[in-house]
Amino acid sequence: MKGHAHQHTIYSYKLLYRFRWGLIGYLLQLVLIGLSLIGSSMLLQVPVASLVVTLAILPVVPICHLFIFRLYARLRSQKPRTTADMLVSPWWGAGYLLPVPLSVYRASECTVLFGSVFIAAGAYVWLSADYGLTLLGGVVIVALPRLIALLASFRHPSESRVKYENRGIAFLKTDG
Repeated sequence: MKGHAHQHTIYSYKLLYRFRWGLIGYLLQLVLIGLSLIGSSMLLQVPVASLVVTLAILPVVPICHLFIFRLYARLRSQKPRTTADMLVSPWWGAGYLLPVPLSVYRASECTVLFGSVFIAAGAYVWLSADYGLTLLGGVVIVALPRLIALLASFRHPSESRVKYENRGIAFLKTDG
């Protein structure tokens, strides 16, 4: 048998922009959660201290993000990856092993954002007003890193790729 020469293409990437959600971002989210509690207490005319217990519903939001992301990736026959940084990442460990096209990134992030809002809106009907408002506010606040990174993606050319990193994402462009 004759040996066949296999051609391999090796891409190298140029970093266009790296988006990381750091300590300032987490502090901003904590302040916004506090402000949402104050706003809810004014709207419902109850003391803020009685609404603190409603924060127990917030862990549902990142679990929902991860579930929607993995379901979307599975339905699109893509290979999602869950990483060990799940508890400290604004992406809750959801991502792809290799860099993905910008269109795939945008579609998956939009699906997660809109899906979590729709689930929260649907759950709002079944929850008491205080838990419902905390859930809706939490969905918006927890989604801020995803939303800001998604908006930042529109500054880059459509042939760019996105790599999910530890606590952030990188926008890349191939050199070839």
